[in-house]
Amino acid sequence: MTALGLASPLELLTELKRRVRALQQLQFQVVEVVAALDQQGAAQTLGYKDLVEVFKHVLHWDPKVSRRRLAQARALCPTVTPSGATVDPVLPLAAAAMAAGTLSEEHVEVVAEAMAELPAVAEVHLVEYAQQHEPRSAKAFCKELAYRLDQDGPAPADPEPVRPRNVVRRQWKGGRYQLFADVDAETGAKLDALIDPLAKPEPSDPRHAPEREGDAFCEVVGLALRADQHRITGGERVQLTVTLAYDELRAGIGAALLDNGEHLPMNQVRKIACDSGVIPMLLGSRSQVHDVGRKTRTINVGLRRVLVARDRGCTFPGCTRPPHHCEAHHVRHWSDGGETTLANLALLCRRHHDLVHRSDWQVEMVSGVPVFRPPAYVDPRRIPRRNPIHAVA
Repeated sequence: MTALGLASPLELLTELKRRVRALQQLQFQVVEVVAALDQQGAAQTLGYKDLVEVFKHVLHWDPKVSRRRLAQARALCPTVTPSGATVDPVLPLAAAAMAAGTLSEEHVEVVAEAMAELPAVAEVHLVEYAQQHEPRSAKAFCKELAYRLDQDGPAPADPEPVRPRNVVRRQWKGGRYQLFADVDAETGAKLDALIDPLAKPEPSDPRHAPEREGDAFCEVVGLALRADQHRITGGERVQLTVTLAYDELRAGIGAALLDNGEHLPMNQVRKIACDSGVIPMLLGSRSQVHDVGRKTRTINVGLRRVLVARDRGCTFPGCTRPPHHCEAHHVRHWSDGGETTLANLALLCRRHHDLVHRSDWQVEMVSGVPVFRPPAYVDPRRIPRRNPIHAVA
């Protein structure tokens, strides 16, 4: 039996982390060589149009891989001007992190894409987050940071030609009905709220997500035909959670946050409020929702609404799951005497709910907000973490 076969799971994880870090350091060294070839004009010297063709022949790289590595080289490596002066990398902090083995190529790609639209001071925040989370989560963090840095949006430009507000294209083809829709954020959020509960996979469900969502859409159409006075779900309209400041609602400025993470212009929010039941929720100075106290294990509708308003989605660090994909978790377990109150509840998606119950991740409440302490094999110092993606701005 090999040495790895005799190692414990924790020893194997430690060795895997060491090797992945070494691999990422090696990937940076590859990028450095690519940068040198690019700056020397090696493709032209060898008689090629560009390095993509060179790498296709010499390294058997797919063109997509070659273009990605060239983009990384131009962002992470210093350049030399015709006069001989050295110019620092476009992304010096990302370059240093990848050279140290703490960022992967996928992370760098996410950071580079975001920094194309952000000021240089944002790089330190993006790199710090990317070092602790997977690329998908880092991408969501970049999107939220971009919004916080420019909540007013781009400067007004010349009026563009008016385009249809909502567009739907329908056609029959080969005995099938094909549908394309381009609609506003409000309508999209309503459709998500209808489809998501119906598209959840059943045990041993062989369907992939697109097929489940297609079946759910067909079911929604059937429900609409059967619904009384065009109202769905037992004669009541689908509920949306919209979080915003009361003063901004009155003034008609800024934007509100839907529970799927999208921002909704205030004029649309005010329109919704004209024809909706409004449930006000009082937030504290740190945006924590005040406790409404519950004595039973069951999370009733009112308490869940307050929980959604506070957490806005899965509270596990780096998770992007919205509230309707989440379950309420008792921080102090019910069986251990934990109460069903806001101060003892946190939203978790099913995957992270299972993880918290089955692993050494620990949850605690700090100033009314869930924080997570990772196992020692993830972080030897076990520094508590929060999920800033759903945090109130």
